[in-house]
Amino acid sequence: MSNELMVEKLSEIFQIFTEFNEKGFKENYSNLNINEVHAIDYIGKTENANVTKITNHLKITKGGVTKITKKLINKEYISSYQIEENKKEKYFNLTEKGKEIFKKHENLHIEAINRDKKIFEKFDKNEKEVIDKFLDTLKKDFKKKLK
Repeated sequence: MSNELMVEKLSEIFQIFTEFNEKGFKENYSNLNINEVHAIDYIGKTENANVTKITNHLKITKGGVTKITKKLINKEYISSYQIEENKKEKYFNLTEKGKEIFKKHENLHIEAINRDKKIFEKFDKNEKEVIDKFLDTLKKDFKKKLK
């Protein structure tokens, strides 16, 4: 198979993968967007999560995170608080409603891994090493192109 055909096939797979994930996302988080869910996930895993920490994790602007946290507060998924040592900074934690989304997100990730790891059962050790090398190379290439 030519390199061009392999690139086309990879592009097709990325498109199908994106469609699959978007469909599943809409079914599970109808009133949230991807950044809101990832913010909920991060806040659920992080002690004293604040705008700066969330910004660094999501790799979006502070203004974007401020909008997300305001929406999540209004939708009652998170609440804000301050600590004695730093009255200027706002920190966030999950409400009960936010904890439900956090747990759901965690469970969906586990389900996806358990579902998708089966595809690798079709390959022997040597083939898996080639796949691993390919995935590492692809990841490095994308990271390099992003810079």
